[in-house]
Amino acid sequence: MGPSGSGKSTLMNIIGCLDVPTKGTYKFNKALISEMNDSHLQISKRKIGFFFQTFNLLPKLNALQNVEVPLIYSSLNRAKRTQREKEALKIVGLEDRMTHKPNELSGGQRQRVAIARALVNKPSIILADEPTGNLDSKSGLEILKFFLINYTKLAIL
Repeated sequence: MGPSGSGKSTLMNIIGCLDVPTKGTYKFNKALISEMNDSHLQISKRKIGFFFQTFNLLPKLNALQNVEVPLIYSSLNRAKRTQREKEALKIVGLEDRMTHKPNELSGGQRQRVAIARALVNKPSIILADEPTGNLDSKSGLEILKFFLINYTKLAIL
């Protein structure tokens, strides 16, 4: 926890293998991130689910397609990917909004699509940048309850 601008999101990007630190070292599964090639980094990223305060949804894709993005590089066939995508959207209560694009969804619904996208790979670690910031209190509690029950390694920034 910390005030705006204190580096929480930067830390999340480093832990999630999106950025490398400017000083020091970072190891993921005993391997130095700075020495990993792109294919090793992709494997690491599949073990980490993350979602951002700003959602980072692709505006031209519907909810189902946005949730699919992390699965594109997986070895799952199309039918299995679609099944996982639908399961993830059901978990966050959006099974009836799968074909809607981000601009057709409320802020809370967009946040739930981002959460579904973070869950779809069934990662061992979830990194969350203000995960309930745009949700009503009931939805926020449901999402936090889900995380607490299903994930022992959870970082909420």
